[in-house]
Formats: sequence, structure tokens, C-alpha cells
Amino acid sequence: MIDIPFRFAYITLTIPFLIIWLILFFVRKDIRKEQLRMSYIVAIIGPISELIYFKDYWLPQSVFPIFINKFPLMVEDILFGFAIGGIAAVIYEVIFKKQLSKFSVHSKYTIKSIYIALTFALVLIGLIKFGVNSIYASAIAFFVSALILLILRHDLFVNAVGSGVGVMLVMFACYFFLFNILASNTEELLKQGWIIRNSILDMRIANIPLTEMVWGFTWGFLAGPWYEFASKKKNVSIK
Repeated sequence: MIDIPFRFAYITLTIPFLIIWLILFFVRKDIRKEQLRMSYIVAIIGPISELIYFKDYWLPQSVFPIFINKFPLMVEDILFGFAIGGIAAVIYEVIFKKQLSKFSVHSKYTIKSIYIALTFALVLIGLIKFGVNSIYASAIAFFVSALILLILRHDLFVNAVGSGVGVMLVMFACYFFLFNILASNTEELLKQGWIIRNSILDMRIANIPLTEMVWGFTWGFLAGPWYEFASKKKNVSIK
């Protein structure tokens, strides 16, 4: 174990996610389009999301920070968003050996994905206005948005649960590697980066903040079936 400078903690955490992304990418060529599209979208959204997380949840440092009106734009946010977006999109298909298929008849689900996104934004903003910490506000918003999606597409329920559990386990493994195998200064890293440390929200499993596991599950629960919903496709077993 080694002492990891706080500045390098975020990039060190991100690397295992990128490795897992690459494994999924090379294992299943047929779903690369889904993986890449979600990765590109979340790579853009990731840095923007820090506008809320930096206020009350965490404040990491970047190896190469770029400041925009005193707001730190971090390359790690882009890389992490890219990785977690693609992982959430395809982990269910890879683990359970599923592939995408078009409906044999025109899908009756005509609601646009933009309405689900608006639901997420409204729930998120409302919860933050009521004082809910941003990490739980976003997790609840993910979950509520996913429930609406699943009401419209019952067939995607197993995909949602499988993706949620899959992303949560990936996050657990990556955080466990950083906090319990690689870093000898775990508590110091948490002290410098996690705003919620020593608060009522500071609950951990094997040194890993429980908030990260909740966020991971709810993100996968929504992002996993999102592509199928938006593209009006379904999951079928590989023959």
C-alpha cells in the first residue's frame, strides 16, 4: 500500500472503471454502438453534474484542472462519465448474454425520452431546494425517472435491476481497490475530498461511502434500460 497524493486520487479511481469499460467493449462487438453513445453523452453530462455535487457532497482535485469562472473542469469527470455511462449501458447484456432486437411490430411506446429527462431534472431541483444532499437527490431522481420508464416498458425491469446491481458492484470493486488495497491514507483522502465526512450521511462499507453504492445502483437502474427505451428496442437472449 502507498500514500496517494490527494491530487492523484480521482484519476487513480477512474482508471479501473476505464479498464472495465474496455473489457466490456472488446467482449461484445455487437453492442458497441450502444456503449459508445451512452459514453459520449455521459462524458458531457459528467462535468456539468459537478455543479451540484461540488456544493455539498465532494470536492476532488484534478491532475490537470481547467478553471471556468472559478469552476474546475476536470478531465477525470470526463473520463469517469465516459466509463460509467458505457458500463451502465451494456453490463446487463454482457453478464446475462442478451442482445438488442427490434420489435416485430411498431412499438406503442411513443413517449419521448425528453419527458423522462425533464422528470429527472424537476425531481432533482425540487429535492435540492428542500435541502436534500445532492447525492441522494440525484439518486432519488434517477430512481423516480426509471420507475416511469418501467411503467411504460415492463419488459425492461430485469434489465434495470441487473444494470443497477452490476454498476453498484463495479463501483464497489473499484473503490475497494483504491481504499483497501492501494491507498494507505484512505482516511486522509476522505477527509480532504468528501464534504459529508463525519456527518450523518457518512456511512461506509469497507471504507467505501454508502452514498456511492446507492448512487451506483440508481444510476444503473435508469441508464441500463435507457438505450432500449429511447431506441424502441428490446433485449433477447443470444441464441
